[in-house]
Order: sequence, then C-alpha cells, then structure tokens
Amino acid sequence: MAPPAKIMIIRHAEEPQIQGWPPFGVQADGVRAQHGESLTVRGWQRAGALAVLFGPAISTLRDSRLAVPHRIYAENTPTRDETKWHCALETIMPLAERLGLTVNMFFAEGDEQALAADVLSRQDDVLIAWDDIRTLVRHLTCAININPIPEEWPWHRCDLVWVFTAPASSTERWGFDQVPQMLLAGDANSIISASDP
Repeated sequence: MAPPAKIMIIRHAEEPQIQGWPPFGVQADGVRAQHGESLTVRGWQRAGALAVLFGPAISTLRDSRLAVPHRIYAENTPTRDETKWHCALETIMPLAERLGLTVNMFFAEGDEQALAADVLSRQDDVLIAWDDIRTLVRHLTCAININPIPEEWPWHRCDLVWVFTAPASSTERWGFDQVPQMLLAGDANSIISASDP
C-alpha cells in the first residue's frame, strides 16, 4: 500500500504557560477556562486561521507545499496535573468542521511509534496536531528514507508546518519542507535550524 502523498505536522496552537503571560486559557465560547486547560485567545485565533490555511473556501492553497488534509489526527492528552487539556483538538477542530472530517484522537503522548505506523499505512494526505513533535518525527523518519531534518521543535513555535512528501518511487528519498504559517501578527517568517533551542 502506498503511503500518504503528504504528512503535515503542526504544534498545537498557543496554550497557557506555567510561568508568565498568559496565565490561563479560554473556552470556545470565550469563558475563562477554570484550570488553564484550553487555548489562549491567540491560540483560538490561530485555530481559526488554520481552517483557512488548509481549507480555503474560494481559492487554492496559498502554498503549493501544503495539501488539504483528508485525515486529521490530534494528540489525546487526557490529563496533566489532574486537569484535562484539549489544546491539540481545539487547534484542529475549526478545520475539521470546515472539511467535514472526524478528528482521530486514538493516540496519546507515548503512542508516537504507533501513530507513525498508522499514518504511513494510509493513502490520504494527513495533518497531525501534536505536542512532542521531536518524538513523533523520530519514529516517522525511522520508517522512511529521508535526509536528516532538525532534531528539535522549539516549544514557542506554533507558527510552522512541517511537510513530508512521499517520493515517486521507493528508491527515492522523502521530501521535507518547513512552511511558515504567517497567519498572525508576530509569526516568524523563518524555519527551524539545527541550532535552534
């Protein structure tokens, strides 16, 4: 079975930080989350903008390296300090609703190897919203023929898409691109280099 043509990975949108501003998240209706378990206002703005980036209503995708996903995965993070966190699902839900897709939340932190195997068994273009991208990508790249890519994804970079593009034949290497989202004020127009913390 052929792998997906494109596997796209994003970090979930902005969430509350343990130290510093903003100290709490908000629910989809704008009500302050009780324990900071939801995205920040900026995170919700990004989630809405991602729906347009990956699912434009009246035009083509603005970057040819991207694809409209046919399958979406979000990290299932049931608890953190006994509080439910929904950041990955909240990041991707506006897009899933726009495209009429059900988000696959079967995989949680620690299931990255199984997630990589599941994604590579599909033929659909895939989008994944995840937190521990380093571990996910390590398992993914162990299973495909690809040139070295950055080993880290800095925690503050919620404004990138990593795109893995399947080769035309099994003897060729997978392609790898970093696409700056450029959706919100302050988004960086830069990629992650090997020297980024």
